[in-house]
Amino acid sequence: MRLYVTPTSPYARKVRIALMEKGLAFALEKVDLRDPDHGARQWNPLGKIPVLVTNAGEAFFDSAVILQYLETIHPQPPLLPTEPMARLACLRLEALANGIMDATVAWVQEQRRSKDCQDPALLQKLRNKTQTALAYLEEQSRHWQAPRPKEPLPLGQIGAVAAIGYVDLRAPELLVPYPDLQHWFQSLRDRPSVAQTMPE
Repeated sequence: MRLYVTPTSPYARKVRIALMEKGLAFALEKVDLRDPDHGARQWNPLGKIPVLVTNAGEAFFDSAVILQYLETIHPQPPLLPTEPMARLACLRLEALANGIMDATVAWVQEQRRSKDCQDPALLQKLRNKTQTALAYLEEQSRHWQAPRPKEPLPLGQIGAVAAIGYVDLRAPELLVPYPDLQHWFQSLRDRPSVAQTMPE
């Protein structure tokens, strides 16, 4: 399998962590999205990453779809619980993590515009959204148990790692009010799937 990524994408990091947690071999293809002919474009008509290309030459894109593909085709070890309500709770956490990524990526993009073109109200709205979601994660993290050595991270927590890592990269000050969340995040920094996917 080949996975097309950019070095700092939290969406791509989420998929990379999942692949490693499942022990699946894959080749990493780093692309520059500013290049109109970047390698992922031939597989995804939207030109976005991540894109997973199977050994059979079939492409899957959007991180949530890729993760569902992995869980369907390579169910062991499972990243999602089988009990319906626990499974929904895990997917809800993944959705929240995706929302944090969406808001933070949009905040970064708005910040990159020239000062006279930036929308202060939008910037504040995005920061508020991220902080509200981080506060929710803070409460949730107090109940998370560290996985056993050979036990995979649940999908929701994989999403949380990717989201928090991206906030830590782009706006670390937003994490200051959430010490329990930071402690949980730091406790996983030496886990191979987390350590080897740190944003560059």
